[in-house]
Amino acid sequence: MFHFRMTILLTQSAVARFEAGGMVPSLPVLERLARALDADLVVQVRPRVA
Repeated sequence: MFHFRMTILLTQSAVARFEAGGMVPSLPVLERLARALDADLVVQVRPRVA
């Protein structure tokens, strides 16, 4: 877990808040998380279906 925290540059308390649902991650944090997981971050806005 320490290496992962260092990879995404988050403190232990920030990771704990994130895991507990007490922190809403910003897009830059989500981008770092995706990069650390070797994944793509996809944000979409779609029209509502009535």
